[in-house]
Amino acid sequence: MPKTKKPAKPKPEKVDGFGPKERSKVHAAIRRVWQQSSHARKLCQKRVALPGDYHRCEDCGLQVPKVYIDHIEPVGNLADGDAIARLFCPSTNLQALCKTCHDAKTALEKKAKKAMS
Repeated sequence: MPKTKKPAKPKPEKVDGFGPKERSKVHAAIRRVWQQSSHARKLCQKRVALPGDYHRCEDCGLQVPKVYIDHIEPVGNLADGDAIARLFCPSTNLQALCKTCHDAKTALEKKAKKAMS
């Protein structure tokens, strides 16, 4: 049986300046800075810390070894003028979620975003 080649993906048009590829890189770099140095993020992690390297999910109350720090108000993308201010928010606007709760919240946010488009 002969192999069929997949159609080639169209190459994105090169942008002279700040294009989608650069925007994505800048957004990822800003998020890395937040993950590594945000005091509010560290306070949120302390708030849910339990003895024995466990944490409490702030949604379902489950004790888990790892929590995902999530913004209660979605940050959005860099095209929004306030995205960086929403990213570096106070710890009261952050919540620690287990993987199940975080994935469910993310799916709902994506669905709502898609419905708005």
